Amino acid sequence: MIALFVLACIGLQLFHYVIYPGIVIIASRILRPNRNDFAAPDARISLIICAHNEAGIIGEKLANCAELNPLPNEVIVVDDGSEDGTGTLVRAAMEQTPNWYLIERSPRAGKAAAMNVGAEAASGDILVFSDASEMYATDAIAYLTTPFADSKVAVVSGSHRKSFVEGSVAKELAGGSEGMYWRYEDLVRRAESDLGATVATVGSMLAIRRDAWNPIPSGVVNDDAWIGMTTLTRGMDVRYARHAIGWEDASQSVREERGRRRRISAGRLRLLTRREIWPLNRPAVLAAFIAHKVLRLFVPLLFVAGLAANVIAVILDPTDRLMVGLLALQLSAIALAIIGAIAERHQKRWRIPHLFFHVMSSSLVTLLAIWDVIVGRDHVRWAKVSR
Repeated sequence: MIALFVLACIGLQLFHYVIYPGIVIIASRILRPNRNDFAAPDARISLIICAHNEAGIIGEKLANCAELNPLPNEVIVVDDGSEDGTGTLVRAAMEQTPNWYLIERSPRAGKAAAMNVGAEAASGDILVFSDASEMYATDAIAYLTTPFADSKVAVVSGSHRKSFVEGSVAKELAGGSEGMYWRYEDLVRRAESDLGATVATVGSMLAIRRDAWNPIPSGVVNDDAWIGMTTLTRGMDVRYARHAIGWEDASQSVREERGRRRRISAGRLRLLTRREIWPLNRPAVLAAFIAHKVLRLFVPLLFVAGLAANVIAVILDPTDRLMVGLLALQLSAIALAIIGAIAERHQKRWRIPHLFFHVMSSSLVTLLAIWDVIVGRDHVRWAKVSR
């Protein structure tokens, strides 16, 4: 019985990280679904930027907006209770640019509330939501809006990259844990999207049809996940535009970055309690949601439970070669993660150890997020990280 439990725990982890991605990637290449290159629709575009204490980056963000091709028909900045002069900088930029607007809110209410205010004020047919820290490639809007030519598509998100700044040039952060995560996610999202719809979205570059927009309920932390999943539940499709590229500087502090991921994981856990995000009427989408998103939140528990059961199984029967072998593999994974952690402290990145370190550290963050949910810690008003 214990051996079966160990196999189930390890099997579910492998299914999430390896088997499910392999299935969708192979299926997308074998089935080769229709991938028409639609022309971009003739629609008004509203770019909505939610900001809190972004004085250090908002000028660069607005300059980036002015370089987009096509230009949005309007740019709306929602200042959510900033105390660092963000609003003053936006007003100065507005004096030279028509169709740019500032909405100032106080007290601070959180990103979802800011998005609701921006959407209500917008006049566009397509609403594009962006973080103040996210810089877009010049043609990002063109690629992001092209899938809307398909009437079944209601939401599109782009490709998020992490970068560091060297002088005035942003470069992709190659080999970093965040970079690895996003490359892996992009691959899975692309395959899901090619098969019809993806269950993963990115809030820093998220577009939605005006007529598909619903206000985000209070208490929702993961606005992008709520928008994507409720859209799928209502029978519309969500696509991934891999050529619509945006980037932001990687967090300067590992501690701050882990805090951000902890908040996101806690928000995802709370989101699972909301009935409207479960696409029960679409079995294939539901299966993808469970395999891609739900299992990720419970992989850390599966690892801890599986490891503990594996140790017990070996103690009870040291001659069981299968259990001894599986325990050796799990302990090896932990050892590689420790090596990866030591290497990172010495500013070295050894690919395999670093990969295991990233997976283990992410699991630890998720366990802390589970604890936050249990004790009722609030994450609606997010903590801004240093960049």
